[in-house]
Amino acid sequence: MNSHLLDGHYRILKVLNDEENGKTYLVEDANLPSSQFIIKQLHSSSSNPQALTILRRLFASKITTLEKLGQEHERIQKLIAYFEENEEFYIVQEFIPGNPLTDEINQEQSLREDEVISLLSDILEILVVVHSYGVIHRNIKPANIIRRESDKKLVLVNFETVNEAMSNTVGNMEYNMPIEQINGNLKYNSDIYALGIVAIAALLGLSAKEISHLRNQKNKLTGEIIWQNKNLKVNRKLAKIINRMVRFDYRKRYQYATEVLDDLKNINVEQYQQKQHQKKLLLVVAGITACITLGIGVWQLRLSKPVSDDQSTLYQKGVNKYDAGNYEGAIEDFNQAIELDPQNALAYNRRGDAYYRLGDYEQAQADSSQAILLNPQDANAYFDRGFAFSELNKYKEAIADYTQAIKLNSKDAYAYYGRGLARAKSKDNKGAIEDFSKAIALKPQYNEAYLQRGILRRRLRQRLEAIQDFDKIIKNNPTDAKAYYQRGLTQSINKQKYAALKDYTDAVNINPKYIEAYLNRGDIYSDLGNKVEATEDYNTILQIDPKFIAAYIHRGIHRFSFGDYKGAIEDYTAALKLDANNVAAYNNRGNAYLELGNKKAANQDYSRAIAINANNALAYYNRGVIRTKQKNKHGAIADFKKAAKLFRQQGEKDSYQDAQREIAILQNKSAPAPSTRPKSGKIGKN
Repeated sequence: MNSHLLDGHYRILKVLNDEENGKTYLVEDANLPSSQFIIKQLHSSSSNPQALTILRRLFASKITTLEKLGQEHERIQKLIAYFEENEEFYIVQEFIPGNPLTDEINQEQSLREDEVISLLSDILEILVVVHSYGVIHRNIKPANIIRRESDKKLVLVNFETVNEAMSNTVGNMEYNMPIEQINGNLKYNSDIYALGIVAIAALLGLSAKEISHLRNQKNKLTGEIIWQNKNLKVNRKLAKIINRMVRFDYRKRYQYATEVLDDLKNINVEQYQQKQHQKKLLLVVAGITACITLGIGVWQLRLSKPVSDDQSTLYQKGVNKYDAGNYEGAIEDFNQAIELDPQNALAYNRRGDAYYRLGDYEQAQADSSQAILLNPQDANAYFDRGFAFSELNKYKEAIADYTQAIKLNSKDAYAYYGRGLARAKSKDNKGAIEDFSKAIALKPQYNEAYLQRGILRRRLRQRLEAIQDFDKIIKNNPTDAKAYYQRGLTQSINKQKYAALKDYTDAVNINPKYIEAYLNRGDIYSDLGNKVEATEDYNTILQIDPKFIAAYIHRGIHRFSFGDYKGAIEDYTAALKLDANNVAAYNNRGNAYLELGNKKAANQDYSRAIAINANNALAYYNRGVIRTKQKNKHGAIADFKKAAKLFRQQGEKDSYQDAQREIAILQNKSAPAPSTRPKSGKIGKN
């Protein structure tokens, strides 16, 4: 192996890692002896020429960004070069002599609070730069944080951005991957979550294997990590910061690295002030008599004794439990705090938040209302009640609350976003777009606002503007799979099939479990006559989720398109086993039976579809086809008339004209044209 020179001049010295998605080597440049580098081999997820072309484009784009990052910050591993060899991709990175943070964290050795604060601050300062370039690290863990030998500074290495684009494998899931990353909905604060896990590992002295077991210590209802124990004394404010970093719901986490840094700086200031106060206290105590010293000791002992019935203490306990994800326990503490002080607006507000997280939106709305009654100037209470009303489908009330929150805090981008969602649900499309636009103006990298505005614009047939919104998200975050998917949908509607194909491929390369992207890509492959590729996409979906009904229906339609009627029937039957009332499956299975000459079975399926949904135009039309073949002229005309009426109501102009033509033929109002007579019924996907 050592005799082989990668890219013609990199000599392999050592294999550092050998994983499913590629190898990592320590190499030296044969042209520059003693110059050592790290080379990562990245297996491509497909050997398909078209997919490789897309991968090359993704690869080059992400590499360019990583090169800029290494130049921007001296504590980010530099990217030296990249190359392709035998359809495998390689990146050449700076070799950093030093020790990974794993050497500093183990059962025998944990980090002190001040060391953890320093660790967090150092990495967060790097993340501020990383995220400003639209990059998400994706794989922050102790092994990827190096204590550089030359200056003892921490360096961030091994960005997964390129690796994720190349490979369908998902690494490091057990260690630090938040739920939205697993679901392909990656956020900037996914890195913040991962760093919070590192902080927990550092405080507890846990190895990578041990920290992965934290998933077994999560609240079963909320998914929040419960990591604090009686043996670990942690500064309350530091614990609160870490808990907010690792919140299960990314919307409840810190959104930006700068926010965490600000809170950490406050701890440092408080610690400094506390130390100064302790020094002064020692000087005073040194000059006081033993009697007074004894009195102070007794006084301090009384202060240290917990006051279980103090409502402020109960409130803070509730907040701590809420931050730890123990919402039921938080509610119990807030209940006691409210009993002691029925005017405690904050307790009502936070209890409402806990009820919201538990899915009790009625109680969440009631608590927010009480908080508003006690403190009408609390913008957050209106904001929270707005979300509760939205979950209860009371959009008018939600809009009123978001509006009041905005009056109290006109710079709250989230309130505009929430109101935009409620307005969209209320069909106030103009108002919704205005709100999303205002949210974006206040927060220029608010990708969720761009996404919702883009989706709404597409619905309003403002497709160019919609694509511009999705383009902006991709510029902000080139690894946002959802943006590629939504842009692909828009391209598909615009009949730009190959552009849509590229977007769906980008989406599944970024998120190998993106079922909807596979489904839509499969449909385009099917339309283009790419039989094998379409089948592979539908099969991939069913490997990921064997109960995904739409995959059976779409694969059935695909099989039907090239004459595999028995295979189509198998797929539709599988869909009906999962959902006995699936109208599309009955309708399409009827078509397949019709093609096989089984008119009785076809008629039964169409009739069953109509029994389930009396407004299903396709089933009436298709049963009309059957009745025509059965010489049931009167019944066929009745079905086509019903289908025509429904098609017209639904705006299906072409289908309406088809039904009208069939009626005219049956009524002998025009000469039959064999080319227009349907051989089988119309298909349905939903």
